[in-house]
Formats: sequence, structure tokens, C-alpha cells
Amino acid sequence: MNNKDNSFFVSVIIPVFNDSERLKKCLLALEKQIYPKSLFEIIVVDNNSSENIEIVTSQFSQVRLIVEKNPGSYSARNRGIALAKGQILAFIDSDCLPVEQWIASGVEALKSETIDLVGGDVVFTFSSYKSFAEVYDSVTNMQIENNIKNRKVSKTANLFVKKNVFDAVGLFPSHLKSGGDVIWTKKATKANFNLVYSPEAKVFHPARKLLPLLKKQYRVGKGQVEIWLEQNDSSWKIFRKIINGIKPPSLSIIFDKNIGDTKTELIFIWLTGWICNIATNTGRINNLNQLFKKKLQNS
Repeated sequence: MNNKDNSFFVSVIIPVFNDSERLKKCLLALEKQIYPKSLFEIIVVDNNSSENIEIVTSQFSQVRLIVEKNPGSYSARNRGIALAKGQILAFIDSDCLPVEQWIASGVEALKSETIDLVGGDVVFTFSSYKSFAEVYDSVTNMQIENNIKNRKVSKTANLFVKKNVFDAVGLFPSHLKSGGDVIWTKKATKANFNLVYSPEAKVFHPARKLLPLLKKQYRVGKGQVEIWLEQNDSSWKIFRKIINGIKPPSLSIIFDKNIGDTKTELIFIWLTGWICNIATNTGRINNLNQLFKKKLQNS
């Protein structure tokens, strides 16, 4: 990626499904970027919403709206990638708010010849009530720096990628509804592309309340099964993971994070985590059951 003046064209890709209100806030934040407007485009991919997304996107001159009818955020992102003009592809979710230097910081990190992907910081925001579920969500999900350091993976809520990485390793696994970004970034780093963390390329993400968090964990569980099968995990290994999934979360997850003002609050956060584990495991079991039935039908 050579450019004499070190200015790169960036394609910002945002998948959206029935989230027009938060999408508008995201687009307003993108309007305030310090990166030159002539050097980036915004591609919003409507994943077949029932809401009229065009009412929002038509208010922003830099936004290009396209539709991807195949369900799933990774299908939507792949559609955006296919139409992107940028040397750098920047991924953000419709419920995230980027800081003013978000694009500039991601591009600055990618100016290095030795860096290929950048995962930016995701900072959780809370409602005025700050429920136990919101707290648990904030200490267990989107741990970008830790995931990059220890697992060499990152999330598409805040990710910058040089276009040539997709040319080399392919697109996101579109059949997955959850975890496709982890699978893809792991594939990229295994192919010796360098992934780094940028605290300056920051976005704010709302922590989930209990029902949305349980729905997310259920979806994560379904996605994990497909990932395990793709990794050719043995039936025994998958069985052990499901059995372990019934267990409550480790107390260290809660107590080591210095969250909660009282022991009672800590206990309720821990119990919330246990409920989340059950939701995740329910997703795993239900997806295994569906896949087993499909296999019987095809046999």
C-alpha cells in the first residue's frame, strides 16, 4: 500500500438491521471526523430491514446505501467489501459512536509497512440505571486489547484492514451469525498478517441490558457450534464444552475487575453471568439439535 503523501482512501462499512435511530447517531459522529472528507466513503449495508433505512442515509451526502438480503452481518459486510473503493476498509457497528480521530488513528497505525490490521478500543457506555447485565457485558465482551494480545483476534465493531488482506485470505464466513470476525481475524494472523491494538481509534458502545444480552449470548452459542465443527473438534470435545458451559462463571472474572460497590452487587453480577452462560449453552444445544436433524434429513 504505497502512497507518496501518506493519504489513503478509506471505505467505512456499516451493516445495519432495524437500527435506524442509532445508525443516525453513528453517521453524525462520522461527519465530525478530522480525516479529510475527500478521503473516505461510508457504505451502509441494509441487511433487509423492515425499517426505512434510506430515510436516515439520505440525510448524509457521503453515505452510499446498499441492500444485502441474505441474513447475517457478515453477509452484509462482504457485500460492502465487494463495492468498496478504499485501500483501507474500516468496520464499525451501527450502535457504535466513533471519536473524532477514529479514522485518522486507524490510518496512522496502518501507515507502517509491518502492520496489516488494527483493532481499536471499544469503550462501554451505560444507562442511568447501570444494570447488573450492563456491568457484566462490559467486563466480558469486546475485550479488544486482551483478545489481540492473547488470541490474535479482533472484532468488527472497530476494525481497520488493508484491502490486500481480504485479497489474500478471502471474505468473512457469511454463513455464521456470530463469531465470524474472530474466525476471520485468526485466519489473517495465522497467514502472518500483523494485527495491532490502537487505543486512539476509539468507539463507544452501549452495554446491553439483560434481555438483549441474553439474546446475544444465545446467538454466540449457536455460532460457537459451527466454529467447533469447522475446526473438526471431536464429539467428545464438544460434549465437554457444553457440560462446562452449565457451570457458573469463575468468581475471578467478577472480583478481579473491581466492579460493584458491595458484596451484594458482586453476587448479583455473578448470577447474571451464570444466566448468560445458560443462554450461551442453550444456543449451543439448540444449534446442535438443528444440525443433527438436518443431517438425518439429508441421509
